[in-house]
Amino acid sequence: MNNLIKIAVALAFMAVASGNLPWILFQVRKAQIHLIVESQASKWPRAMTLPSR
Repeated sequence: MNNLIKIAVALAFMAVASGNLPWILFQVRKAQIHLIVESQASKWPRAMTLPSR
């Protein structure tokens, strides 16, 4: 976990130095919205029900 934090910080510094931070933040927001849409309950399979008589 510690290595992951170090990598994230290094990538953030490189993004700021290269001027790509706004583009990267935009891509992260798009990915977050995509995950939210994909996790909606309407995408889940329906529960099996017993047949009624």
